Amino acid sequence: MVRLSALDAAATLLLALALAQCPSALSNSDMRRPEGADALLAPPPLATEDHVVFGQEVSATSSSASGNGWSFESAGSWHIWSHQSLFDNINLPLWPEAMKEARIVLSSGMCRADTARPLPPFMPAAGLEHCGSHILATARSDVPTGVPLAIARVQMRRWLAQFMGWGDAPDSVLGPAAFISLGNSSIYHFHPFAAKAINRGADSRLDLAALAVGPHHYLRTIAPQVTYRGRQWLDNYRIEAQLQRTAHGFVKLSVQAISLLPAAPEVSIEPLDNATSRIAWIGPTKDSASFMLAGSQARPEALRLPAGLFDGAHARFLGDVTARIADFASFHPSIKVSANFPEKPVTALESCRVNTLLALPRAYFFDPYQLHQHYDDRQLDAEYQHFGRVELEKPAEAVPSWGSLLVLAQEPRQQQQLNVTVPIHARYRLPPIHEPTVGYHGEPAGTSHVDLTLPPPISAVVCPADRSQSGAADESIVSKLRIRLAVFDELGLDPVGPLQIAPDTDMLLRMPVPDTRHATLIQASTLSLLFAGALFIVHSTYQRTSLSA
Repeated sequence: MVRLSALDAAATLLLALALAQCPSALSNSDMRRPEGADALLAPPPLATEDHVVFGQEVSATSSSASGNGWSFESAGSWHIWSHQSLFDNINLPLWPEAMKEARIVLSSGMCRADTARPLPPFMPAAGLEHCGSHILATARSDVPTGVPLAIARVQMRRWLAQFMGWGDAPDSVLGPAAFISLGNSSIYHFHPFAAKAINRGADSRLDLAALAVGPHHYLRTIAPQVTYRGRQWLDNYRIEAQLQRTAHGFVKLSVQAISLLPAAPEVSIEPLDNATSRIAWIGPTKDSASFMLAGSQARPEALRLPAGLFDGAHARFLGDVTARIADFASFHPSIKVSANFPEKPVTALESCRVNTLLALPRAYFFDPYQLHQHYDDRQLDAEYQHFGRVELEKPAEAVPSWGSLLVLAQEPRQQQQLNVTVPIHARYRLPPIHEPTVGYHGEPAGTSHVDLTLPPPISAVVCPADRSQSGAADESIVSKLRIRLAVFDELGLDPVGPLQIAPDTDMLLRMPVPDTRHATLIQASTLSLLFAGALFIVHSTYQRTSLSA
């Protein structure tokens, strides 16, 4: 018997999702129960939820014992839970007038080593979202550019920093400055998940809540619970929480959670209290029977699916992308990216391009002035957009933002291979160095370098997103399957054909760091040279003044 209990309050799930960051940082003593949390623990009014089960063998057997739920037999299924509710924003930071929405996305697709179970056809390929937590906010489209938009970005940064519990210190690593500007009107923060935390073996499934809060934090108790063979786990693939303020001053919360359910003779799902609930079963092919149960319906009704639901064109890889680091152990390495197409790419729309997203942590940076020069000299065979702080001389420890993002755009021009080389630069580090150190050649006993692996590139044939069909909201249960990819959606891009990350991609960097054993000598020598240089300048100036007199 596998039992899935939904949340008693959707707003509390949002709190758990919003705290998605480094597990070690979140286990600190400052993670206390926020004031007014009890108000959010009450069941929100006007709530709706939809469950969609997609799998090879899905069949409803009977309603649950309580008469207020569903049970079914499955040989392993995908479960998509969509929830919407309205609640008062009295316990939230004051919503900025210029902010349209805020999003928190927890994505694990690119970290998963086991790809035996295929993705449903309505889900995009796993290589289109970096593995980690994505925190974004977007301003309203009617905010003028220039000073008003700059003020809006500052307000959104402060709101999200307070909402995330990061405080309001402008120079804090997890404060308002942690966000970078993205696109025309968005801000963005990214924190990667460790692949080892995702792939912990067949009997220890991924619980994204475990990456968000510590094991003894009270927010862990409000996560959906699944019990299987005496174990409790939730194998979440992706979670998204979206907040929007309504015209009446309420906050609309939308949550989408995509999980993997185990094979079991009976899976039971309980709906939320005080919520309108529906459940649908979708078979693996367009010829499979699909049906839906709403509320207290005793008999399922046939579910009509869109004609293109099983096309899966957005999930078919058009080629592969390879990235390798040149001079990976130096202060000035470069990333060589190659997009390969087995056949000539089909570009039915002239506006479509091959876009590649490269992310750097704060220990490295793109030099936008150098990129501009290389583009003018045609050494950089791609148009580019750089997002992130330009702090060329600061040490890594003094940079408050999480890092930077570079978006490359190339015209396929019916070529079967596109190549580009992007120079990057390491920031100098301040001792003491807390990461494990290695030697130049990777010797474990070495102290001269620190190994760091960059997120792999995201590459796809993309087109400008069509925003003209944003009419009345579609409340059908199938519409809740739509996935808004982090970053792509904020940039107004619609991936129509992803590129698969090639097995020979290697994003290892070996960063030079100061040797703490010689730190005192280096500091003393530096001060001595500075003092000697100052004396030389004063002496030279005095001699010239004396001669002129």
